[in-house]
Amino acid sequence: MDYFTSVLSPGTRQAVDILRAFYIVLGVSAFIFAVVAGLSMYALCRFRRREGREPKTFRENVRLEVLWTAIPLLIVTGLFVVAVWIMSLVNPPALGHQPDLTVTAHQWWWGLRYPQPGVTAANEIHLPVGRRLLLRFESGDVIHSFWVPSLGQKIDVIPGHPNHLWLTLERPGVYLGACSSFCGMGHGKMRIRVIAQSTDDFNTWIGSQQQPASPPSAAQAAKGVGVFMEKNCINCHSIAGLVTKGRVAPDLTHVASRETLAAGALTNTPENLSRWLRDPQSVKDCNMPDLGLSDDQVGYLVAYLGGLK
Repeated sequence: MDYFTSVLSPGTRQAVDILRAFYIVLGVSAFIFAVVAGLSMYALCRFRRREGREPKTFRENVRLEVLWTAIPLLIVTGLFVVAVWIMSLVNPPALGHQPDLTVTAHQWWWGLRYPQPGVTAANEIHLPVGRRLLLRFESGDVIHSFWVPSLGQKIDVIPGHPNHLWLTLERPGVYLGACSSFCGMGHGKMRIRVIAQSTDDFNTWIGSQQQPASPPSAAQAAKGVGVFMEKNCINCHSIAGLVTKGRVAPDLTHVASRETLAAGALTNTPENLSRWLRDPQSVKDCNMPDLGLSDDQVGYLVAYLGGLK
């Protein structure tokens, strides 16, 4: 699967429009630079100081004053029209539209809720290609910013003030980004993965996410459930099919199906999961405490969580 991390590799129709506006502004700026630099070089050569020659002076050249006022005004007006046109294409008002996905920013992870299919996930955003989608952004604590360069726009996520973003993904792939507004000591590892999929693959993923967690069959995994309950992990995390009430940490119902752990800080492997459970603060600044787990308890939890696909 291809990975995209640059504004010059647009992955949405909206990002293509924004890049088009950038090229227009760049072209106008290059033209102005060429004219100003050319006239300056001409003046330096044509009117350089010579023996016995003094430069002429003049006052109140109305024609010249109108010219250097009108041309910049026309340029600025043209760029204003382009900006309004691109804004109307990229992000029209979301009034009356129900979001396809609600993204809630937390210190330091992303909560995801797909309202129509009733799916809850975390950190890795799955979206279908070719559909016009509306994303709603909320904050659970402080100011964050959602920034995935190839998607085109940076969206500020402000407490008490939801923002919206329209997306139409054009090609499958993984689009990488991060929170771009300092939100605490764990900010540097609050990463984003947008996984664009074909409609069939996305529907398959939604169907798998709608299923409750499979009950553990192996003995070690069954013991992991006991450790999960005993250590009060249920107070922060939720697992569908298990009696849990946590809402302040990522949903773990299908944690084993994710490619990363800790909002992209680690690749999702048994070894990294074990490292995370032993000492989360050594991986990133986070709100998850060191639970003082024994080696056996870590092994049981890895067996249990590793089976939640």
